[in-house]
Amino acid sequence: MIKKVLFVFILLGILFLMCFGCVPTTPTEGEPESVDRIVLMEIYMAIGCSHCEEAKPILEQLVEDYGNDQLILVEEAPWGDYTTSEISNRYEWYFPNDYDRGIPNILFNGLNDNRIQGYSSSNPDNPQAFKAEAENAIDTELSKGSKILINALKSLDNGVLTITGNIENKSNSTLNNIEISGMLFKERSSAGLKYSVTDIFNEQKVEIATLLPGAVSSYTFTLTGINLEIEDNHGVIFVQESNGSDQEILQAYYLEL
Repeated sequence: MIKKVLFVFILLGILFLMCFGCVPTTPTEGEPESVDRIVLMEIYMAIGCSHCEEAKPILEQLVEDYGNDQLILVEEAPWGDYTTSEISNRYEWYFPNDYDRGIPNILFNGLNDNRIQGYSSSNPDNPQAFKAEAENAIDTELSKGSKILINALKSLDNGVLTITGNIENKSNSTLNNIEISGMLFKERSSAGLKYSVTDIFNEQKVEIATLLPGAVSSYTFTLTGINLEIEDNHGVIFVQESNGSDQEILQAYYLEL
């Protein structure tokens, strides 16, 4: 009799655990998908600038060291040979005051504390010190991660290059006042410019007032007169704050042409 009663209690206990033992928990909001940050390094320089010539090969070597999946370098001439109105306007947008426009001027994902003005702010006579300063700026930007994921596709038809894609807000926060833009750059062997900017897509940029978490925005850039067979062209698509003190580049994407 006692064994039967004990058996009944055990059976009831098993049934209780089956019904109530695994209490479901309320799911919590997950973290956003991790996106690796890509650094867009802009060097403003001019042909004939001795300090620019000293800085440029060191920065170009860093591109080889990091790779385009982490670092994209563009060389922009705000005046003199190989300048364009788009480059000059972008430089003035970054630096409205003339006294801030000394060269070389090196920006890492926009205008922030990592900026290097001059050949080296730490030791102008030591290339290794300059390289270490630039590496520290790059690593600082890489460590931030990115809120933006960029996708891009390209097609070329009779000299017309079309670049289409979208960006997605992968963060949990709303992004305000951002824009999608891009650049073309190419190697100019005669001038020793390996990443010389030829075009900035300023007139076709996509302005976004608000991009909610998880939201997607598309873009299309159409460029004419492109001959990829005889010109060593490269491209970069980037998302940047359209106002604010840092004009931060939130993400960049290297486009092999």
